[in-house]
Amino acid sequence: MSRVRADPITAALAHPTRRSLYISLSNSDEMSTVQLQNIVDVDRYNLYHHLKKLASLGLIENHRDEGRARWWKIAQSVDLPEILSVSNVVSTPTHSVNASQGSQPRLDGANTHVISLEGSRDRVGAKLLLEKLAAELGIELNLPWNFVPEKIALIGED
Repeated sequence: MSRVRADPITAALAHPTRRSLYISLSNSDEMSTVQLQNIVDVDRYNLYHHLKKLASLGLIENHRDEGRARWWKIAQSVDLPEILSVSNVVSTPTHSVNASQGSQPRLDGANTHVISLEGSRDRVGAKLLLEKLAAELGIELNLPWNFVPEKIALIGED
């Protein structure tokens, strides 16, 4: 079995939990371990595993205050390009992209159902499904190797 080799920072931030931690810390001066745990909703052991990985790459750093609390902050700023955005939605002459209805892109005149993918197995399965459907339909997908879907939108015409 061959391994995919990539930039360690890109590989680390491809994981949804680490990416969420990094984004949360980017939006704040610093956050406590408890605050971060509430955001990503993982147990303390897994949280520390992900925080230590980010710290080992020099992306974040921590310190303790006078008590026992540990505080985390960004040590190195990294641009995080969005894999999917509203500009990636293809519109046809009979439909137009309408992003004013919130953060979810939708096509006017279409039924849209958004499926949230909770676990890593769901996300891997969704990626494989997308790749298989594209291959069977002859659609060329240029998904990066670290593409991890968080939601899938099913769009059907009325």
